[in-house]
Amino acid sequence: MNIKKSLLFFIAPVIFLVSCSDDDPVVKNDEKMYITSIQKKQIYEIKQPAKSNVSRGLILSNMNNSLNVNEIEKGLMELSVDYFSTKNFYLQEGQYLDKNIINQWLDRKSTEGSGLNPSINSRSGDILEDEKNNPKILSHVLEQNFINKENGNVEGLSLAISLNEFYDIKVADDKGLIYTDQVKVDINDDEIDDVVNYGKEIAEIIVKDIRKNENIPNVPIYMTLYQESNINDIIPGLFLADTFIAKGEDNINKWTKIDRKNYTFPSDALYSLDQDTYNKLLILKEDIQKNFNHLNPKIIGKLRYENGKLTDIKINVNVPLINDTELIGLLQFNSTKLNAILFDYVPVTIRIIDQKQDVGIVIWDATEKQIFASPL
Repeated sequence: MNIKKSLLFFIAPVIFLVSCSDDDPVVKNDEKMYITSIQKKQIYEIKQPAKSNVSRGLILSNMNNSLNVNEIEKGLMELSVDYFSTKNFYLQEGQYLDKNIINQWLDRKSTEGSGLNPSINSRSGDILEDEKNNPKILSHVLEQNFINKENGNVEGLSLAISLNEFYDIKVADDKGLIYTDQVKVDINDDEIDDVVNYGKEIAEIIVKDIRKNENIPNVPIYMTLYQESNINDIIPGLFLADTFIAKGEDNINKWTKIDRKNYTFPSDALYSLDQDTYNKLLILKEDIQKNFNHLNPKIIGKLRYENGKLTDIKINVNVPLINDTELIGLLQFNSTKLNAILFDYVPVTIRIIDQKQDVGIVIWDATEKQIFASPL
């Protein structure tokens, strides 16, 4: 009896699917769009043949960790749904903002160039101190294109302007010696958010630059500001605000604040925010550790709140060197626990991880009120 058949035997009547993922599950073969119905999320179809971003690789060098890269890429797609319908548009990676354009924006302001980061007007002779006193704020600009399914034309752009909360400094002097440090961008004690204000200021310039570029289609632009988390944080950063610029316009009339925050479990911040959810997850964590103590499981959760409401729970259960029988038991146990611990309308994904490799998954479909589970 192979593992998939035995799993069906042991933990029916939950529903099973075969999937694999780095973060969100993606169903294989002819069921590849099934995950859409599971989580009831609107997911863009990718325009084929798929194209890579013309600034491919730049985001990895510009942003400080993979958590922020994943969050800004996925988040921009999710936020764009309200402006470019998944029914009418294909998604395509950015084809217009190449490395040259983005790097010019990332330069410091000067009379000759088009840099958007703060200039260093008065140099002290200490290159590290000059950088600390004038932190760079803009770290990257991510582009996504939206293609009309009927005529094949690009009819929308989405941009995420990534901003530093902390500026990680790495500079070299004339002798080639490297200096590193970190400084918080907004060091004032006032209630003014210098990061978001600077982002709004340079967003105006970016829109005007795009409208002047004859190689970029004159289409509606959805734009959002993203603030990176610190380099060693275990949760990604935040989307701060967004705006929409109609076709032919080059001015931003208003910004709308985005209330979309991430929390880890366990953490004091989550406990203070939502004790009920925290306690449910604590019960799950303690029960897993008690019943599978010999596996020494490590449980970490990531939760998202939008407009003050819990919208998504992801739990990683790390169990090094788990065997097939133990995996069946752990999947069965988690499925049963999710059935008992009600999360109502919040989707839950539990990943079973063995030495950084996904080996099993359990999904609570909050819309269909069903649990899906499978080894991978």
